[in-house]
Amino acid sequence: MLDAIDITLTGGTGGHGLVSYHREKFVPQGGPDGGDGGRGGRIFLRAIDDLYTLEQYRAKRRFHAGNGGNGGPNLRTGAHGADLVLEVPAGTVVIDAEDESVLADLKQVGEQVLVAHGGRGGWGNKRFATSTNKTPSYSQKGQEGEEVTVRLELRLLADVGLLGLPNAGKSTLLAAVSNAKPKIADYAFTTLEPMLGVVNSGFDRFTLADLPGLVEGASEGYGLGFEFLKHIRRCRVLLHVIDCSSPDPITDYELIEGEVRAYDPRLDEVARVVAVTKADLDFDTANAAAATLAAHIGRPVRVISADDGAGTEALMAELMALVAHERDKAAAAEPDEIPVLRPESRERFTIEPAGEGRWEVQGRRVVTFVEMMDTEMEGAYDEVQRRLERWGLVKALRRAGAKAGDTVVFGESSIDFEG
Repeated sequence: MLDAIDITLTGGTGGHGLVSYHREKFVPQGGPDGGDGGRGGRIFLRAIDDLYTLEQYRAKRRFHAGNGGNGGPNLRTGAHGADLVLEVPAGTVVIDAEDESVLADLKQVGEQVLVAHGGRGGWGNKRFATSTNKTPSYSQKGQEGEEVTVRLELRLLADVGLLGLPNAGKSTLLAAVSNAKPKIADYAFTTLEPMLGVVNSGFDRFTLADLPGLVEGASEGYGLGFEFLKHIRRCRVLLHVIDCSSPDPITDYELIEGEVRAYDPRLDEVARVVAVTKADLDFDTANAAAATLAAHIGRPVRVISADDGAGTEALMAELMALVAHERDKAAAAEPDEIPVLRPESRERFTIEPAGEGRWEVQGRRVVTFVEMMDTEMEGAYDEVQRRLERWGLVKALRRAGAKAGDTVVFGESSIDFEG
């Protein structure tokens, strides 16, 4: 099953503003009435129920929200681009693939986070009309949407994880109590990656994961090592199963618990149920092994047989009760603070030298404005110069040492400094 993947998300491009003038009978020389473009669509990630893996993103890894509509005459604003909501399993962590920062931890069903912003719609020529410029003949282009690559990691793999040595009967149990169809054979390591099934218990249900078998030294990376232990950490409850035919069930139990404890001592706090499996082979031997284990660990040990179903219904009911308790605890816990995605700087702009005769301006408002202006349109370049003068950028460039003819860079656009 797929539990981690990188996907690329692109917000929709904003619609273009329109250059238009009012035309109506008996109304000569109508003023500008070009409308603004619509905002580009945004991309959200939302945690839902009934989804347990990230398999739906294996084939398609790039997503694009809808583009905004262009502005129209009579001050008509273009339609906003369609937002895109991508569904992920509850328990998915969203990580910025570029800097490895956590953007969101979608623990609960219904939680949602905005990941990719849509581009702004361009202004129509009406927006530029002033008392001294009554008929502007230019408008703005729509801004391109934000593109981000995020890593989705499924931190909560399952409600219950099956813990045990290779060939302890985990896959057989999963197949017997759920809708999963794992590979089952009479040799070790038939399970090389987690298998997930849904178990119905009464009027409720939980997910049960068959995890790859553990070997001695796993906490140091032997065998499937860290991959196995990573999956254990992402379960609410652990079901530790032990083969009744083992010559030393206590050693089997302690080997696994020791490896888990060595990997992460906090895993001791995860709720556990212990069960002796394959009771159909020898019921007396299974009961004896369970009694020995119970005396060793100081709590009851169940005896089950996946082949004939003995003890499995009561075991699933016990697990369901524990899962419900853990879900309630998680819901009542204080939510983690979700970082603000790409917070805006409070500074209006900054100026940095970018080589001989080149200056780079940073600042969301000013950079966005210049990038969205089509300076090929009549009067647009002069409008940019007026705005930069009004915002104090021209004066700041002079103080920084810029000279006439230098190139000033605004994101993907650049202009000549007039001094």
